[in-house]
Amino acid sequence: MTKKVSIDEKMKQNLIWASGHCLTTHLPENFDTWTERKLNNFLEKHAWEAFEHWPAENIWEQIDSLAYSVGQNYRRKK
Repeated sequence: MTKKVSIDEKMKQNLIWASGHCLTTHLPENFDTWTERKLNNFLEKHAWEAFEHWPAENIWEQIDSLAYSVGQNYRRKK
């Protein structure tokens, strides 16, 4: 069984933005339709130098954490 990524639109945009801080290219708009395996392959292939030897799961944690923090900060400023 393959898992799909399921997120709301604002979080999706935050993840795409945050990915630019950990990857050499941003996640594409359709990344949320990918299987977990395809996403992990993309993360490892495009890892920025500081993350190039990290497992995909750890890279994703960094992207997700930054995206979440940005979202929380944005909500507080409203």
